[in-house]
Amino acid sequence: MDYFDRTILPKKSEMNPGVSSPKNTFMKEILGEPVVGGKYDPNGHGTPINNPVFKEQTATLDVGPFKATGLKVALASLIKVMTAVQHSQPELYKILRSDGMLVARFTKIRQPDGSLKIGPGISNHSWGTAIDIKLLEVTDRQGDGKVLRGLLALSPFFSQFGWYWGAEFPVEDSMHFEVSQEQLAKWNSAGLLKK
Repeated sequence: MDYFDRTILPKKSEMNPGVSSPKNTFMKEILGEPVVGGKYDPNGHGTPINNPVFKEQTATLDVGPFKATGLKVALASLIKVMTAVQHSQPELYKILRSDGMLVARFTKIRQPDGSLKIGPGISNHSWGTAIDIKLLEVTDRQGDGKVLRGLLALSPFFSQFGWYWGAEFPVEDSMHFEVSQEQLAKWNSAGLLKK
């Protein structure tokens, strides 16, 4: 299989069974604001995290094919995802790279004219529960309605561990995977998250 081949996305009804993308209100409710007062850079750049309760729940770990910085419980889950990929599709595992996990910022959504709309929502990257995956140095272009075949092959592994695939967003973002609201709610109920 050519993992770098661009192919048509599956139907939205076939993506993310039983899970949803976490809303900002939910994230703030369970984890608070990573940036005190919600003062994110208005241009969409990363803003230093200054909430000490949140910051102590983050770490940088080797998750297998790369290192990532994020929420500790999300990193533990990401390690499980990567281990499953390594055992089942070792050739895919070898080319997986991160294009960023913990970045406190507003959302960035590509518009039809190619420009980026910044905000008003806060990206789930801000809580270290979302990661962008590239294949070697090849990134998937947001909003083009296509997906790298390697990301399509990767998506069921994330789904198995309760992650949501950004290919289902109104403007598809196939390189984006985030812990689902349902999985976060389970972690919160188990006392694994602090606000």
